[in-house]
Amino acid sequence: MAKKPPPNQGKPQQPVLPEAMEIMFFYPCPQCGRHVPRVNPIEATVLRCDNCGFTFPIVPVDEYGIQFIRIILGNGKAAVDSDFI
Repeated sequence: MAKKPPPNQGKPQQPVLPEAMEIMFFYPCPQCGRHVPRVNPIEATVLRCDNCGFTFPIVPVDEYGIQFIRIILGNGKAAVDSDFI
């Protein structure tokens, strides 16, 4: 039985624009120094290092600062490289 080709094979594909964005922050693990990523950490919480397993509390970021950056960048749309389009 012949395999079906993927749905868009042979058709030129238009690049897809971003429709949303998140901001990632990196917290250094006090035990091993690895940068532990966290997306929009607006609440105080405890992180677990994926390298050594050490758990540590983090300081949250300002929610209004995150909202400001989203507004300025049009939730990611204004960050698109204009030379590409």
